[in-house]
Amino acid sequence: MTRAPLALLLAVALSAALPSAAAAASEGEWIAGDLHVHTTLSHDSYGGPGDDNTGPEDVHTLGYPVAGQFAQAAARGLDYLAITDHEDVRSQADPGFGAGGVIPVPGYESSLKGHAQMLGAGRIYDRGNLSARAVHRMAGALRADGGVFQANHPSDPVWEYGYKFRPDTVEVWNLPWYYQPPFPSAADNDRALRYWQGWLDRGERVGVTGGSDSHWVSTSAAQGAGQPTTWVFARDRSTRGVLEGLRLGRTAVSHQPPGFGGPRLVLKADGDRTGDLEALPGDTVPRGSLFKARVKGAAPGAFLRLVGNGGHALFDPVMVTGPDFTHTFVAPPTVTWIRAELYGEDAGQGRQQGCSTLFGADGSFETTYCTNRIAMLALSSAIYLR
Repeated sequence: MTRAPLALLLAVALSAALPSAAAAASEGEWIAGDLHVHTTLSHDSYGGPGDDNTGPEDVHTLGYPVAGQFAQAAARGLDYLAITDHEDVRSQADPGFGAGGVIPVPGYESSLKGHAQMLGAGRIYDRGNLSARAVHRMAGALRADGGVFQANHPSDPVWEYGYKFRPDTVEVWNLPWYYQPPFPSAADNDRALRYWQGWLDRGERVGVTGGSDSHWVSTSAAQGAGQPTTWVFARDRSTRGVLEGLRLGRTAVSHQPPGFGGPRLVLKADGDRTGDLEALPGDTVPRGSLFKARVKGAAPGAFLRLVGNGGHALFDPVMVTGPDFTHTFVAPPTVTWIRAELYGEDAGQGRQQGCSTLFGADGSFETTYCTNRIAMLALSSAIYLR
């Protein structure tokens, strides 16, 4: 009897297993939240007389208490909220933690050589000497406790670890996308997007997230809870469900929360060739699979763009023509990952010409308003192809 090569047997087994895993993953629901919110327990958010780390000279940084952030999240239609104060987990003992029926996600923001989100953390972890090896150990300890390690806004401060070790997720969308350097934001979301895609090009599976980085009452109208919103596909409506969905890369980001009519972007694929389109971001499907990108919400006139290896568009952009819009396509045979994005027309060419007129064309005035996309509306994590 002829024996099949081991590699072929493994390939057949993997082909059989992956669609089953994807089908199981489809049992759950998309829930909305914010993974990056601060309270007055952070040193850069004033909490009034008695604040132990911010003084009255910083009254302009007046922030929200824990219950206040959860109340705002509930009012904006969010299902979960992560309180991530700087090197501080006291929020979890606050009576307002999880108020309003919003699922509480514990965590904190850690200052390393760049900032990291310690999602699911119930304690402060040892940062060691801040070397790549020390931070890798720190991330491993968090993961062992069921947490998720995220690289936050990697362009400011610069994530100096580069591609030395893999985060679970990357906060590509920090603050509203139209906040551009040098003001009011120092972080460049387009640069963060390219960093995340670098992981995908290296064959790694890393999810995309967004976070409002909300600190102050004065900026909460445009940069409050859910601006942007991270949608997570969770098997159950719980903290554990949120963390599992993040770990698996089953995410998408919208520029506004559900209560403000933010559009939802859902990318799916038919990995088992049954017509069910059961595969979600984070899953792997065979090359040549049928994909579907669905836009739900107020986005008529926006453009849907499908992106693959190297950040290159796979097809011409497609205009969204209604409040529940679906576009189907077949995966090109050469790509190893596909993601989707939704954007509005933002007069990019006109802005570039205007910047040349105002600031000259020699690049001496550094601003991304001249070149970056301004009207980003939604992003999805990637579906992978074998």
